[in-house]
This record gives sequence, C-alpha cells and structure tokens, in this order.
Amino acid sequence: MRTALVLGGTGMLTGCAGQLVARGWRVVLPSRTQPLMADDGPGRAARASISRGHRPTWVRADWAEPAKLASEVEYELDGHLVNLLVAWVHDSYRVSVLNAVRHLLAEGAPVVEVHTCAPVPDPVLPHPTQQVLLGHFAHDATLRTNRAVLKAVERGLEGRAPSLHHEDAH
Repeated sequence: MRTALVLGGTGMLTGCAGQLVARGWRVVLPSRTQPLMADDGPGRAARASISRGHRPTWVRADWAEPAKLASEVEYELDGHLVNLLVAWVHDSYRVSVLNAVRHLLAEGAPVVEVHTCAPVPDPVLPHPTQQVLLGHFAHDATLRTNRAVLKAVERGLEGRAPSLHHEDAH
C-alpha cells in the first residue's frame, strides 16, 4: 500500500488527506491534537487498513520537536517508506521538520509544499517538489486549498517537472 505523510493535514488539508485515503493511500497525520477523522490507539494502522472505510492514522507530534515527530512517524511506518510527502509547515519550523522526516521518504518520492507568503523559498529536500502558493480567498478557502494541493499531488505522482503554482481568488 502506498503511504503518504501529510504535515499540516489536520487543518486546511483535511480534505486532501481524506481524498488520499479514498484513493487507497495509507495516510499518516502527525499533529498535536487528534483530528476527528483520524484513527488512533494501539494497532491503529492495522485496523485502518482492514476496515472498509479506513481513515488517516494520527500520530501525536509537535513541529517544535522535529526529531521526536520523525521518530513517532517512523514507529508508525513500521519499516515502510513514505511514497508522498505533503507539507504545510509554518516557516519557522519548515526546514527542521522537513529535514527530520527526510530519511523516511522513498527514493524519488514526490513532495508537495504549501506556502502562503511570497517569495516562495527553494525546496528543502532533494526530491521532486511541487510547490503551491495560496492567495487569499473570500469564499470556499478550504475547498480551493484542497483542490490546488490535490492538483499538485497529481502533478508530482505523474512525474512532472518540479514547479510552482499560484492559486488565488481569480
């Protein structure tokens, strides 16, 4: 089963994480608080993979402790590698968190980074990276955000060249 690690997936990227699960991905969501849609507890990954309507797997983690975050995710992966990384991480934690999970990625695994401020920084990881710059939306912000990120995921999975796409109100 393909595995996606979604950093920042318990807020505005909830729809993206849900879509990946619906498409048959195992999705791991590290965050401080458990999202309503996620599964937890001992054996949570096994339960999620055998239940018909499985859900993302939540891992308790904090961006302020990147090594611990990576360790918790690694434990949950149980020897499997991440085939897709989607990351919407606050600028002050971005480099340390992405570098902490770097060793968990399969070779050539696509990365999608989400940003809300220009200029968009260069990618941190040596993986093919699709970047999304989100503008300000008066309406349907969550829907538009998830649609833009899912398009970037699809570009990455198709092996398209790394690129930056700006999603704005127009």
